[in-house]
Amino acid sequence: MILKLEHAPENKDIEIVIAYPVKNKTVDRIVSLIKSVDKQIECYSDDSMKRVDVSDVYYIESIDKKTIAFCEKENYQIRKRLYQVYEELADSGFVQISKYCILNVNKLEKIAPLLNSHMEAVLSNGKCLYVTRKYLAGIKQILKENK
Repeated sequence: MILKLEHAPENKDIEIVIAYPVKNKTVDRIVSLIKSVDKQIECYSDDSMKRVDVSDVYYIESIDKKTIAFCEKENYQIRKRLYQVYEELADSGFVQISKYCILNVNKLEKIAPLLNSHMEAVLSNGKCLYVTRKYLAGIKQILKENK
């Protein structure tokens, strides 16, 4: 892969051009990463609304009928159901790992097997999340595509 950066003061916005010989999963992943950098979700903390960059979110979990976005330092409530958030973020590198949790694949450090045939997702911040059997095939497919 060749990466070229060019200073263009005449441009009003950032322009990204991806030139590829064959469109494959790597190209799709790069596009997904680039889109997630500019994408934001509406979150709430102490009744004040804040726009949070999707790339800063490690995982989103539904706890006691509340949808919570977990970032590095803070947690935010999202006033949507988990399935609605997942529909918005599926093309931004998020994958469902349980009925109550979706995670940002870009923050995934490793997947480790557990004794009870479950898997454990270890995030780059050290947080460990369980991947249930029902969603194991989906995360394996994503990891296989991202190789």
